[in-house]
Order: sequence, then C-alpha cells, then structure tokens
Amino acid sequence: MREKLRQQIYDSLPDWLYVPLLFFKINKRFPNLRNPQRWSDKLQWLKLYGNLEQFALYADKYTARAYVEEKIGAQYLVPLLGVWDNFDDIPFDDLPKQFVLKVTHGCGYNYICKDKSTIDLPKLKVRITGWQKEDFYKQERELQYKPCVPRIICEVYLEDSATKDLPDYKIYCAKGQPKVIQVDNDRFVDHRSELLDLSWKRLDYVRVSNFGEIKNLPKKPKTLPTMLQIARELSADFPYVRVDLYSIGDKIYFGELTFTPGSGAVNIRPVSGDVEFGKLIDLAAYTA
Repeated sequence: MREKLRQQIYDSLPDWLYVPLLFFKINKRFPNLRNPQRWSDKLQWLKLYGNLEQFALYADKYTARAYVEEKIGAQYLVPLLGVWDNFDDIPFDDLPKQFVLKVTHGCGYNYICKDKSTIDLPKLKVRITGWQKEDFYKQERELQYKPCVPRIICEVYLEDSATKDLPDYKIYCAKGQPKVIQVDNDRFVDHRSELLDLSWKRLDYVRVSNFGEIKNLPKKPKTLPTMLQIARELSADFPYVRVDLYSIGDKIYFGELTFTPGSGAVNIRPVSGDVEFGKLIDLAAYTA
C-alpha cells in the first residue's frame, strides 16, 4: 500500500520535476538542462522543451506506417494482418501459426507468437489489455507518445532462416543524414550492443555501457547501403531521429522511428563520448 501511494505521488509530479528526478534515480546525477552538452542530457531537455507531441503520428506503431508508405513505399512495411481497438475483436482462428502482436502507443509492447496452438488466450488478454491501459507517456514523460491511441496491430512473423533471429539495425540520423549505427545481439538473453560508424567499424570514442561488448561483430549486411539511403529519406523531416530497420537476406523492413532513444537513460561512456555523441542533436532546431 505504501509503495502504491509513493508511485501515485511520483506519477502526479509535473514533467519539469519528474524528468530530472527519474534521471537522477537512474544515473545518480541530475541532468544539465541549462546548457546541455551530453547526449543523455540533451534528450532530457527534449522531453521537456522539444515539443515532441508533434512527432506522435510517427512514433505510433500504426500511424507511422502511412508515413513510411508515402516516403519510401509499402514494400518496406512488415505485412499487416489486422488492427483492432479491443482484444476480443482479434480473430485468432484466422491468424497464421506465427505472428506478432503489438500495442501501438509505446515501446516494448510486443508479443511474439511462434506457435498459435500454445497460446493461453485468457492470460494473453490480461497481458495485452494491461499494456493498452498503461499510459506510456507517464513512464518516462516522452511526450511523443501522449497523444497515441493504444491500438493492437498484428504483423507477419519475420525470422532469418539461418540464424532463427531477426537482425535489426538502429541508425541514428541528424538532419536527414545517417551518422551512427547501433547493432544488437541476443536482445532477450544476453543483450550486447555496439555503436559503429557508417563503414561498419566500432566507434573508438564511445560505447553503451548498459550492455556487454559484442566480441565478434556480425558481418556487414550487404543491404547496408540501401538501409542508409532509407534512413536518409525517413529522417529528412526531423532534426534528430533513430531509424530502426530489419534486414533478412536482401529484404529490408521498417521497424520504427525513435525520437528519444532509450529515453536518454542509456549509459554512454566515457563522459567525453557522451558529449561527442550529443553533437548529433541540435537543440536550436527544436526552437526555430
């Protein structure tokens, strides 16, 4: 009861107080919001002063699809099997054996089904409807999610037949230009992550210390030039965004657009690297 009351008080705090307190809780320091230079500090500034609500249509997992289709074509979208407002409307009997359910108003609301016959529908309903009831904006105060409608979408299940995984590539873009690539391994087992330059070499000035090092980098995908071009086109309308893509063989699929990666709570080291990485974000572009 005491913990619930504490959380209610915390949730009721205004953004200007909640954001630095949450950042302090995670990073053991307050963000510099007067003159932010570090990447992590700049993202906290964006959550408070960056007018992120303007990006809601592009942050939403469903409405972003229309933007992608307009900019680069529907061939880069993961095939959609349906969209619903309520769990009870999902026609599970009509769905294939494998699929992915996503709740569209935040991040991490993904249910990957590899065998429909094993689904416990009552349990899954509690999980999905629980996600829908959550106000994702309140968790980290990322305002781009505040206007989003909590729909449920179902997409085709994707998997690399050789690795039984779904390789994803996160491309950080500034003013329409790709700058840094993030590659991840074993996201759901032993998450490891590296930041690379556009030629697929490790960045020597910075690393993400939340996760372990990838000792043996995966081979540079042959689709990388095309992915970089897609990132240019999808990021052209935004001051700063991370374009997340999947690549299987010679096929590329859109994942999502991320305007405040990791909510700025990702631990970038060293401090000089955090500052250098922060140069990708021009805060003046949000106030013009």
